[in-house]
Amino acid sequence: MKKFFLSLCVALVATGFAMAQDLAAVVETFNAAATALNEKNYEGALAQFNTVLEQATALGEEGEEVAANCKESIPKILLQLGKESAEGKDFDAAVDFFNKAAAKAQDFANNDAVVAEAQKLIPQMLNAKAGALLNAKDYEGAIEAYQSVIAADPANGAALLRIGQAYSALDKADEAIEALTKAAENGQEANAKKLLSNIYLKKAVACQKDKDMKGMLENAQLSAENNDSANAQKLIGTAALSLKQNQVAAEAFEAYLALNPEAADKAQTIYQIGMAYMGANNNGKACSYFKQIKGDAKFGETATYYLTTLKCN
Repeated sequence: MKKFFLSLCVALVATGFAMAQDLAAVVETFNAAATALNEKNYEGALAQFNTVLEQATALGEEGEEVAANCKESIPKILLQLGKESAEGKDFDAAVDFFNKAAAKAQDFANNDAVVAEAQKLIPQMLNAKAGALLNAKDYEGAIEAYQSVIAADPANGAALLRIGQAYSALDKADEAIEALTKAAENGQEANAKKLLSNIYLKKAVACQKDKDMKGMLENAQLSAENNDSANAQKLIGTAALSLKQNQVAAEAFEAYLALNPEAADKAQTIYQIGMAYMGANNNGKACSYFKQIKGDAKFGETATYYLTTLKCN
């Protein structure tokens, strides 16, 4: 019995010595990781801290303090690696590091600040990636990237605006209109309406080429509603006159000249206004416009004829 007790004590002393050696080795590795971190060797430091954490955890109570220090450092290193990736414009890697940083900080339940910063930076990286693709004219890639932004923040008006721009560049008018309409509803009304106006103007011109006067009128009116312009009003006037919507035509041509008083086709437009008012049975207005161009080389003779026919004073 005495011999057995002695053997047991020897075994316990030997075990304690071994644990002390293990802890010393772990501390040494921890110090090496800390040195790598101070030297801004973040990848090397991360690998070493992960190794130390595993070893310290295996030691139980003896390694608790070392493990706690590793848990404090690892999320911060992941955050820093994300920032380095962002500086190098590797936005996908940056997002991955930020997600890992937040996940580790939450797992370790030790750093709310890291979680908050990572969650703030992730949408910034998604936006940066999408913006880079848009600037590179990779419109389909930009749309996909901005949709990731929208998935996380459905009310992001700026992202919706950029999606609209990308769809417009791809000549996907309906998709662009949908995105821009949502952008207008989420803080981007002025910018979105300018873009919508241009899209509807293009649609109006396309309808004019196809001799679709009704479509031309509708799209030109939508263009003017979103952002009035001389071009839109001229298209409205032309389409309305063709459709015998004379009052609409007259008012649109008047708006055209108000927006573009020195228009090269001013005399022609005045003539068209006179014709529109005559068609609307407003002879007084028609006369006032025909009088303005009775001396014009091109339209004067016809204007004089109508002045006589209408018995203008």
